[in-house]
Amino acid sequence: MLAGTVLLLALPWNLSAQRFEFGPAVTYSKIGKPPLGSIDAEDPQDNDTLLKGEYGMGLRFTWNTPGYYGHEFGYIRTRAQFETKIRTGDPVTEQTLKDRINIHQASYNFMIYFMPAGERFRPFITGGMQAFQYDKPNVTGFPRPRSRNYGGNYGGGLKVLLFKNALVRLDFRHYIGGKPYDLDTETPFLSGGRIRTLEGSAGFSIAF
Repeated sequence: MLAGTVLLLALPWNLSAQRFEFGPAVTYSKIGKPPLGSIDAEDPQDNDTLLKGEYGMGLRFTWNTPGYYGHEFGYIRTRAQFETKIRTGDPVTEQTLKDRINIHQASYNFMIYFMPAGERFRPFITGGMQAFQYDKPNVTGFPRPRSRNYGGNYGGGLKVLLFKNALVRLDFRHYIGGKPYDLDTETPFLSGGRIRTLEGSAGFSIAF
């Protein structure tokens, strides 16, 4: 009888400590403006190519371990405006080519919470790693295939418990990764390097 009572008391604690969350998120990204290079074969200039972040959607899955920690896996697909300049003719005229591309992002993050599981408000900080895949733009003369780049990220956010099995969350992330496409540059040492992205998101998760 005593052993059964102890087991019943311990069981809910174990279930609440090993808690999973899964749900969608919507994002908005601001991509930095490092020199990405050029597709212009005659007169390449460092800042010919530009990416502008837009809205995205994805999913996040979190495993919250007992205590104040968690592990999170995510996938986000972001729409971005791709622009690049080329110069043609005599006299020379400048033309801007545009397309919208998808940026696919897979990530792993380690979570540190400031409040224990079960609290209505759970602020957190996080850090991790990610892979970005930039689709190939559909513009005339683009010389490269799609680009895959890797890096790290950090940020924080807030989870708000609506009721026992549902919560909403707000996140902010700063991503640092390799520049995409490896395009030609006028200045040799500007080839390669890093690109930074700021991302804000809001999501809804089911907890179980």
